[in-house]
Amino acid sequence: MFELYTLDMTAEPLEQVDPSGTREVPATEARNRMAELIDAVADGEFVYLTRRGRRVAALMPADVAEHYEQIEDDYWARRAAEAHERLSAHPEAMVSWDQVIAELEDSRP
Repeated sequence: MFELYTLDMTAEPLEQVDPSGTREVPATEARNRMAELIDAVADGEFVYLTRRGRRVAALMPADVAEHYEQIEDDYWARRAAEAHERLSAHPEAMVSWDQVIAELEDSRP
């Protein structure tokens, strides 16, 4: 992984770039370079924001994020349909919301 340093060669790299072009940028530096990073992401790059060298967030192209959201929506819709089918087959297994709340409150220490 390549590292870019400030001119005074501080111990903290400004940005790390791996061979695939994925960037890691400290979150504090990203604030000052947001327009540049948005342009890079719009061109298809991924940028990871770091704190103390650990990845804490990612900037990604909107189409990738939208695809991820669609996958997640499909997953939860499938789970809801499966639950609905189970309850339709066994209506006696249905529990009211009031009963759930009561059981949760009863289980508190």
